[in-house]
Amino acid sequence: MNGFFPPALSVVLLSSLTSLAAASPSTNSPTPGSTSAKGAPSAPSISVVPPTTNRPATATASNSPSAVTPPAALTVRELPEIHGKISLPQDWTLLPGKLLEGDVLLATKEKVTSENDSWTTGLSMTVDRNGAKDSGQKPSEYARALAREAQEKAGEEATPIKESQSGSFQEFRFEFPIPADIPLTITEVLRANDKTGELFVILWQMPKQESGKLQDLREAVLSGLVLGPTP
Repeated sequence: MNGFFPPALSVVLLSSLTSLAAASPSTNSPTPGSTSAKGAPSAPSISVVPPTTNRPATATASNSPSAVTPPAALTVRELPEIHGKISLPQDWTLLPGKLLEGDVLLATKEKVTSENDSWTTGLSMTVDRNGAKDSGQKPSEYARALAREAQEKAGEEATPIKESQSGSFQEFRFEFPIPADIPLTITEVLRANDKTGELFVILWQMPKQESGKLQDLREAVLSGLVLGPTP
């Protein structure tokens, strides 16, 4: 592994999904970076999206958990498919993909052109709109079960799961290390909306040795992530 996390997610999270809900060809299961998940739509080619604006990010939506004002160095990028926004350093790469068709969104410090490229710092995100329904659970209950199973599979070094509520979103969050050529620290965040039935799965990763200096950026990006109701 060359500092690239998503394949590890396929082991930790996909196995959780398989055991919690019946497989469905139309289910957008949260499996960032996995190109071999059964039932996942084939990913079309996607290109780097340039910043939509150069004005500093100054506010976040009330639906964003623990909303804070991002640093002025971050630039707001629009996510029109999900009526959302993400605030990132201006020189970062954003590959939004087609989230509602099962693709993965990537926002990375490194220059990448597809989800198969290696990267060490940034986040991936998917939207699961069918898993909770297929499992017969509320999205928040489904997310809690996924978080618990993923945490167990991550091992003893995983942190306790922190639960919080902000607006219509219930959040489940924990961290764990990934051994690699460049050891990584992973922050897994599941945001569930019981009103819309949606579950957003977000994974932030960064080199373990740089965790201290990147924590503020991580919190600014995660808190500035606006997730609107999908069509």
